[in-house]
Amino acid sequence: MKIPLPPPHGRADGDCDCLPRPADSEPNPEPDSDPGPPMTTFVLRYQDAWFGVEKRVAFEATDVAAALAMMAREPVGAWAELLHDGAVVCRRGHEPGGAPDYWVVD
Repeated sequence: MKIPLPPPHGRADGDCDCLPRPADSEPNPEPDSDPGPPMTTFVLRYQDAWFGVEKRVAFEATDVAAALAMMAREPVGAWAELLHDGAVVCRRGHEPGGAPDYWVVD
C-alpha cells in the first residue's frame, strides 16, 4: 500500500501547474441575450434491445420532434414510450417481418 506524500515545499494543496489558468485581465464573457427556445423534459421508457430490461432515460429537448430525433440512437427493443410530466406522449409501433418501426402519437 502506498502512502500519499505531502506536496513539496512552496506549493499549496491543489496548486497544479499542469492546467492552464485564465489570466486575470481576460474579460468575462457576456451571457447570451437569446437563450433559445425553452427546453422540455422528456422521459423515454423502453425495453433495452441488448439486455431485455426496462430502462428510463430523462433528457431535455425543444419539442417532441427533437426528442424523437435524440432517441434514434437508443437501443429500443420490443416496446417504447415517450413521456412528458408522467403522461404518455407517443408509443413505438412495431410490425413483424422486418418492417420499419414507427411512432404513434397518443
